[in-house]
Amino acid sequence: MSRRLKRTNLFSKDISSLLYAYGDVPQPLTETVQCIDELVSQYLVDICATASQTSQNSSRNKIKLEDFRFAIRKDPIKLARAEELIATNKVIIEAKKQFNETDNQSLKRYRGQDNEFEDDDEDNDIEGAANEEENASVRPKRKDAAKTGGKVKATAAKTSKNNKDDAE
Repeated sequence: MSRRLKRTNLFSKDISSLLYAYGDVPQPLTETVQCIDELVSQYLVDICATASQTSQNSSRNKIKLEDFRFAIRKDPIKLARAEELIATNKVIIEAKKQFNETDNQSLKRYRGQDNEFEDDDEDNDIEGAANEEENASVRPKRKDAAKTGGKVKATAAKTSKNNKDDAE
């Protein structure tokens, strides 16, 4: 153990939960939690220092994942667990990418369908200036209606009413 750390209590909540999970009382002694916290913190500092030294020996400024693997290479159980966590992390990242891609595609499909339905709704819903203001706050106006000041919407509503009256 190379350096002395300040008492930071970085893992105190996790350590007390783990102690309880392994059979200790629900609220373990603070001295016990602090002692284990110091041990864990010191171990992490030592592993990081070893990985940093390994990267410097390889004439690199950045620490890579392989440097951490090299630092724990002598403990096969920790190395196997680290490999398992790395593989699981890759699977999770890949699943998130696939989920985001399919989510974006379905969103594009939904937006495309939404625009088609929007045109039909405008023909049937608009009867006057009061309805135009209500509908404008709910959905955006069509481009051609914005240019003509809403006249296209009003004429479309009149023609659809005339078609309905003719059908009856």
